[in-house]
Amino acid sequence: MRATRKPVDQTGNPREMIWAAIRKTSSGFTVASIADCVGSPPKTVRCYLTALAAAGYLAVMPDEPGQPARWVLVRDIGNEAPRVRPDGSPVTQGQVTEQLWRGMYMLKEFSFRDLIETASIEIPEDAARAYCKLLLATGYLRVLRKAEPTSGRIARYRLVRNNGPKPPQVQRVKRVYDPNSGEVFMPEDHI
Repeated sequence: MRATRKPVDQTGNPREMIWAAIRKTSSGFTVASIADCVGSPPKTVRCYLTALAAAGYLAVMPDEPGQPARWVLVRDIGNEAPRVRPDGSPVTQGQVTEQLWRGMYMLKEFSFRDLIETASIEIPEDAARAYCKLLLATGYLRVLRKAEPTSGRIARYRLVRNNGPKPPQVQRVKRVYDPNSGEVFMPEDHI
């Protein structure tokens, strides 16, 4: 039987915890010291540190014979943990929701097409429409003007729940996890 990944609201985000621990250390750290600090397996910590080094955020200090490798932070970008692959390249998954959420925050009142136009990446209409629909169903948005498909008029929304800068995440089970508050919302909770 294959193990399934738990939703982020049930596990926390190890990368964010590791990044926070890294930022608190000024004199360098080891895999074991970070693993102990955050309660993650050393393998998880090592993989993330290696990816951060490949991306230029960390450097390995010169080896001391018989001592574990020590790492040092060389590029601090703030509180948000860098999202990088093992080879150091940036992770692009989640950019659509980040762009849509940023548009909602900036515009306050919008249609799904307004969000597409304000994005700096290409966003499919279906993705923007579906994200708006799910956020409406979970209480993040309120309808200002209903859609009238026969006349070609699309719905306009207002952002009414803004818990912070991180976009609400749609989980596989069609729930919405808010990383700002740690809450999970079911569509039927707000319909």
